[in-house]
Amino acid sequence: MEIENGRQTKADLHIRDHDIVEASRALLETHHIDIIPENERRGRPRDQFTLWFAANASVVAFVLGGLAIAFGLNLFWALVAIVVGNVLGAVLVSYHAWQGPRLGVPQMIQSRGQFGFYGAGFIFLASILLDVGYMAASQVLQGQALNLWAPSVSIPWWIIIATIPAVVVAIFGYRWIHNVQKVMTAIFIVVIAIALIQAALYGPVAHESLGFGLSSFPIFIAVIGLVFMNMLSWAPYVSDYSRYLPVDVSFRGTFWAIFSGQILSMVPFMALGAWVTALVPDAATNPLGALSRVAGVWILFFMALSQMAGVTLNAYSGMMALASLGSDVERFMEGKARQAVRVVGLLVLFAIGTILALLGYKTFITSFENFINVLLFFFVPWSAINLVDYYLIRHGHYDVRSFFTRRGIYGNIRWGASIVYVITLAVQVPFLKQTFYTGSLVNTLHGADISWIVGFFVASVLYFIVGKLGVAPEGSLDRAAMSGAESPGGGDDLTAPGPQTGDA
Repeated sequence: MEIENGRQTKADLHIRDHDIVEASRALLETHHIDIIPENERRGRPRDQFTLWFAANASVVAFVLGGLAIAFGLNLFWALVAIVVGNVLGAVLVSYHAWQGPRLGVPQMIQSRGQFGFYGAGFIFLASILLDVGYMAASQVLQGQALNLWAPSVSIPWWIIIATIPAVVVAIFGYRWIHNVQKVMTAIFIVVIAIALIQAALYGPVAHESLGFGLSSFPIFIAVIGLVFMNMLSWAPYVSDYSRYLPVDVSFRGTFWAIFSGQILSMVPFMALGAWVTALVPDAATNPLGALSRVAGVWILFFMALSQMAGVTLNAYSGMMALASLGSDVERFMEGKARQAVRVVGLLVLFAIGTILALLGYKTFITSFENFINVLLFFFVPWSAINLVDYYLIRHGHYDVRSFFTRRGIYGNIRWGASIVYVITLAVQVPFLKQTFYTGSLVNTLHGADISWIVGFFVASVLYFIVGKLGVAPEGSLDRAAMSGAESPGGGDDLTAPGPQTGDA
């Protein structure tokens, strides 16, 4: 009996110690770019719905919806462009997201499977610029909304104040982000319903926004591209928020949870922006002021709150892209270093984003529109290459360990993907229409910028040919790497090269 009691006591102590470890993990995330072991996988597809609903139910979506009317479309064609652009973008983002549970790593790290250990560095840099740019834009809109709600506090001070809760949530990490988004989803379902009802009761839309005639096909294409790229901007880090799902989670359930979460929030918020801009004459130059006239000042507080998710997610994912840039990635993945990398990386990105927001809040609309157009140019080819590689060339089979070491099977630079990427950028140039440059074929197309359509098609076809010619190695999905089963120390050492299969 004494031995049994002794064993029982040891078992109880072991359970208690395990509970303490689990509680600490629930409180503060311990991972960043490292592989999530299978024994730490949690969550269900419906958690992805609330995360992406809250992330897209935002004042950024409202402002972009208003631009459709400001560009010259009537309300009907503005809504068509909003739906088409969002559906196209959400389909691609949802396919990108499936890589998270299958591979257990952030989205950008997986790009090394296409571009190589150092070849993916340019994509990492572009991703960081994307994160910082969207973060600064979100902070500006928060400051503007809160300044209209409480004018006694200046926009710069509101920018700083509103950033504080985002910093806290980002530092606590993945689980806190998901839990906060569940609350935000419930709040913004009510907010958007009330705002749409108030818009319907406000009065008739302007005469020029009525009817079903298409004023300009090039403008229609431009708005679809703007909406599409705004949605596709989630693609470089959508797996960051699905990588903790169990490896055998349902593809269909995950895909539709993410797709519906994005569409059911983004479309209504953009539609609200288009509707309000069609209702209020000066809405194009003062969108938040117009919204407060239609729905009341109360909504400005919630519009500011809606951007907390954007600020948090952009800093969180930017931190992982920043950590991925290091040539000595193995050292960053050590257990003792992970928390320092996470916290320091987050604080650096928050500081950069906040400084940019404080410097650029007076010229926000023009700068943000140009920013999204530039993203079209660089991220559409990456998205095409990444999806073709995952779904059509490798069929989801990768040596996950090789993402983290120069000695892996993907080598320093994957020339096939890199050359296709550069060729695609060059092919897009004649179709590009920016404030600083107009391509030679744009006038032939009556002013339509179809560079994003051309870029996705060219990159997909060329990379498929390159892959089928055997330029890309097959690799293997290293389940032991994900579970940490072969790693001494219970999964901290996840950086050893995988099996040397395929060409390096």
